[in-house]
Amino acid sequence: MKTVATRGGYAEQYFPNSETLMPDEMRIVALGTGRPFLRRSQANASWLVELGNGDKFVFDFGFGSQMNFTALEIPYSSINAWFATHLHTDHVGDFAQVWVGSWAGGRLQPLEVYGPSGPEKKYGFRHFCEMQMESYAWDTDTRVGALPAIGAKLNIHEFDYAKNQTIYEENGVVIKSFPAVHQFDGPVSFRLEWNGLSFVYSGDTTPSQIFIDNAKNADVVVHETFNTIEQLMDRSGYDERTARAIGTYIHSAPEEAAVVLREVNPRLAVIYHFFNDFDTAPEMQQKVREHYVGPLVMATDFMVFNVTKDKIITRMTEFSDHVWPNKSKHEGFGKAERKPMLKMSDWLKKAQLFPKENSENGLVYKGKVG
Repeated sequence: MKTVATRGGYAEQYFPNSETLMPDEMRIVALGTGRPFLRRSQANASWLVELGNGDKFVFDFGFGSQMNFTALEIPYSSINAWFATHLHTDHVGDFAQVWVGSWAGGRLQPLEVYGPSGPEKKYGFRHFCEMQMESYAWDTDTRVGALPAIGAKLNIHEFDYAKNQTIYEENGVVIKSFPAVHQFDGPVSFRLEWNGLSFVYSGDTTPSQIFIDNAKNADVVVHETFNTIEQLMDRSGYDERTARAIGTYIHSAPEEAAVVLREVNPRLAVIYHFFNDFDTAPEMQQKVREHYVGPLVMATDFMVFNVTKDKIITRMTEFSDHVWPNKSKHEGFGKAERKPMLKMSDWLKKAQLFPKENSENGLVYKGKVG
């Protein structure tokens, strides 16, 4: 009989849809851990949190992260809500995939999205979403006749970026927002609490007392840090001024993030937002260890954390590149309401080799092939 390697009672690797979460368990999956420069090995920022009560949440959805999300073969209808920390594209760049991709992938309820306001309307999350939706008018208006119309609906929940507040509270889950110090007014960080467990996600931030005060004693704290100044100069080709501006003024240097983690004292500290390579990781770890000696993980995409009150297990996901949409929640897809299809110009219709026309049941052939 073949045996399966285990780690703390879990399989050595996480296979999507192969494990049922215990009622008191939290699972965190890194969907994107890289920098604004997108590369194959690390998508832009995104984190999935799944709870033992069945709820699922995604924090940030930067470019490339949705390919990693779909690799987990989770029905889009299973996601309760999506949360954005701020409006840099490496944190919200996959908006169209979240909205339209989830619709084409079988979502049968409005998309619930949460994000911060800004010091002016044009810098707020609602403005961002509405302008994105307007720019995709041709895309979505041409889909509502073939796909369930409900999938085009978006419920935008904009909240005050400047307040420490609860922005979501349902089914025993509490998600709080608090201001992040990141370049300009608007960015926030999040803290999720459920069943005595807690997850804190920094988004982008330089070290701040606000973060320390709101993240203290959390079970898992995911804190951003960019590559070292030397790595940014050597590997990205930045001059020293640019490297310091990006690595310390806009983001947290690893030795700076370490001071925050030391004060927060989480059960597990996770750092992300840097290029995690064999030749950069040792220096990153060394810098963090200058000030923080607690449990530490340097994240990369598809890393999985199973969290209970007794233990935290870290593994990697084993996934397929050739997934199809998970259809377990598609029962109402065929019966859901559609809107009338847009009609193309007569001269375009006449160019069709196999003419079709609209009917109540969709498109039908007027003629035969061959």
